Amino acid sequence: MHSSFVSGLRLLPILALLVSNCDLRAAGEKFEFPDASQHSNVKQRVGLTDVEIDYSRPNVRGREIFGGLVPYGKVWRTGANASTKIKFSDAVKIGGKDVPAGEYAFYTLPTENEWTIILSKDTKGWGAYDYKSDTDALRVTVKPTILANPVESFTISFENLRDDGATIALEWDKTRVPVELATNTVEKVNAEIATALKDSNSADARFYYQAASFYYEHDKDLNQALKWVDQAIAKRSDFYASYYKKAQIEAKLGHKDAAKAAAEKSIEVLKAGKTPDETAIRNSQLLIDGLR
Repeated sequence: MHSSFVSGLRLLPILALLVSNCDLRAAGEKFEFPDASQHSNVKQRVGLTDVEIDYSRPNVRGREIFGGLVPYGKVWRTGANASTKIKFSDAVKIGGKDVPAGEYAFYTLPTENEWTIILSKDTKGWGAYDYKSDTDALRVTVKPTILANPVESFTISFENLRDDGATIALEWDKTRVPVELATNTVEKVNAEIATALKDSNSADARFYYQAASFYYEHDKDLNQALKWVDQAIAKRSDFYASYYKKAQIEAKLGHKDAAKAAAEKSIEVLKAGKTPDETAIRNSQLLIDGLR
């Protein structure tokens, strides 16, 4: 028998062992592949409340979505893969209904003309397969709208941000679903103001300015806001924003002359600085021009 052939035969067991070891190594390795529906985590501070949404984002890929891939009249996971989760650091209102602080599974029940928003206390389920209505923490109905420009990837976003609320928008394909969120910012700030005023000597100019600004923005007691902004000015006379806020409050009260005088003072303070803020000066001038 040819020597090279014999040598080849002797090598076969070794080669088989090497191939076997390679197979075992490959089996033990952890491979990672991208998800068809990409994972997303959206965080937003709304007033004094932190809101976090964890979800996956399926694509349209030419399919019929609502009434097709996502059937009408059946509970949907509001995304792909695991059920969508939503977490609140403080108590909120969804669609006008109270929701305690905590984490919830975020389900939806779409129909052609109305969607039901469902927050479930059971956050362990995969998709909507294990959903049970007796775990509901909230159910509210909202009206969907038609998008002018279709959205390829399912998207959850925060819109119309205010210090006491926002709109959570669900958008996919040609459908937009607005979910109204309200926070307890006003109640919390009122309580904090009341606590601070118990020892008014410890309150600084910034506190009085922020308290006046909060009352102004929320159309609360404007006469009280005026007193606070005057206290801010008394404690720190070189802060132009206090004069500008005073001008805004006076204007809202209908005191045009006082508003003009305060706005002019804010410009004077700004121009006395080393690097005057031209935008702030322009804002004060626009306020004055609007009083005519």
